[in-house]
Amino acid sequence: MKSLLKQLTTDSAVYGVSSILGRFITFLLVPFYSHTLPKAEYGVVIVVYAYIAFLNGVFTFGLEPAYMRFVAGDESPARRDRRNRVFTSSTVFILAAGLALSAVVMLFRDDALSFMGVASQWSAILPLALGLVVADAVNSIPFAALRMERRARMFASIKLVSIVLNVGLNVLFIAVLGWSIVSIFLSGLLASLSSTLLLLPQFLTHLGGGRERGLLKELLRYGFPTMPGAIAIMLIEIIDKPIMQLLTDAATVGLYGVNYKLGIFMMLVVTMFRYAWQPFYLQLGESDEARRLFARVLTYFSLLAALTVLLLSFTIDEIVRIPLPLRGGRTLIAQEYWSGVVIVPVVLLGYLFAGTAQILNAGLYLRKRTMIVLYATVAAAALNVIACFTLIPRIGMLGGAFATLASYVLMSIVYWAAGRRILPIDWEYARLLRIAVAMTLPAILWYLVPSPSFPMELLWEAGLLALFLALLAVTGFFTARERDELRGLLRRVSR
Repeated sequence: MKSLLKQLTTDSAVYGVSSILGRFITFLLVPFYSHTLPKAEYGVVIVVYAYIAFLNGVFTFGLEPAYMRFVAGDESPARRDRRNRVFTSSTVFILAAGLALSAVVMLFRDDALSFMGVASQWSAILPLALGLVVADAVNSIPFAALRMERRARMFASIKLVSIVLNVGLNVLFIAVLGWSIVSIFLSGLLASLSSTLLLLPQFLTHLGGGRERGLLKELLRYGFPTMPGAIAIMLIEIIDKPIMQLLTDAATVGLYGVNYKLGIFMMLVVTMFRYAWQPFYLQLGESDEARRLFARVLTYFSLLAALTVLLLSFTIDEIVRIPLPLRGGRTLIAQEYWSGVVIVPVVLLGYLFAGTAQILNAGLYLRKRTMIVLYATVAAAALNVIACFTLIPRIGMLGGAFATLASYVLMSIVYWAAGRRILPIDWEYARLLRIAVAMTLPAILWYLVPSPSFPMELLWEAGLLALFLALLAVTGFFTARERDELRGLLRRVSR
């Protein structure tokens, strides 16, 4: 088990470092936008990118998970030849269908802009956004091939190049040339096309392999049921923004969007884990050892996620006030956005349950019960929409954050309940309960007890984190072996 955990940890580390670096570079655009764009214009950017994220789920047609499922297995010459046929069928279909759907949207561009709530002055955004969606969709299969071949470093390098180019072009177009927010989408398109160029060796290697009758039909039969689920997951992540624009205004969406992105560090934990987790469990299978490993992974992920949630929730007020080395005494986030930090702890908790759901649904994918994934995500998306319309008029931005949290909690419950019947796993319930208890008490104290002034505030927050760890220790969370490994780690660090 230890060697398998090490393999998962190694891949997660590569994906994680690249994700942390890449997302952090992208996150630099948040303070940049907060200091250079009016709230209303930034709200337009957030809403359009929400629709881009939705279309990304549509334009891949569920073929990314289908590709990974169909190519998992041995590496015999016959298997490699079929892998190439799977790659070709998936990529060609995505490109053709993506271009056709984009043409249809452009035929009704005025209606599309009106539906998104985007003023006609920003009509140039639409073709750029559609181009970005098609390019990302086509790139999804070669990126999936890199993941299945465990070429994590190549995957990470291409992603980082694209991200750095995107950020650099944003700064050039907006800060240097003074262009409008349309240039934000031009930057995204150029960055995505750079990934296509860097993935050219993957295209050249895997395109071809002859034709296999009925292969595309098989791929779509497996992947299509996951497509509504993927769309539903995307809706859970983005639907709060368009609904908030409908119920409030673009400026409120801008305020909400900036503070929602402050959950980046928790999102990084979930993202770097997800990239390594899916190919890992697909190749591991359903053995008894694999099931024990799945249970241990959930425990360790929950521990790391809980610690991250507490750390960021306690320090978010200090984080947004970090001074930047710029003229005018600017802070990390412009002061007019500080009022929205109240949503950050809820956002962080939502990401925790998003990661939990990824682990709990592994058995459903292994047993090819993807329809249950569909039912769970559609139900969660429906709950999100209902909760947004119910809560946003009553508690404002917090309503959008709580709606997303409720959706991920529902998904986790459904996956757990279905998994007990389809692929039973003895989850470490007692240890998970200890994490929940150890997390809840410091959170209650932080919420109820007024924080002292700086710098005593930092000591108070450090004490709450120490309380979390102490509660884990005194309740017997750590096994004897884990305690020994922790002592060894501390000794190495002290040296």
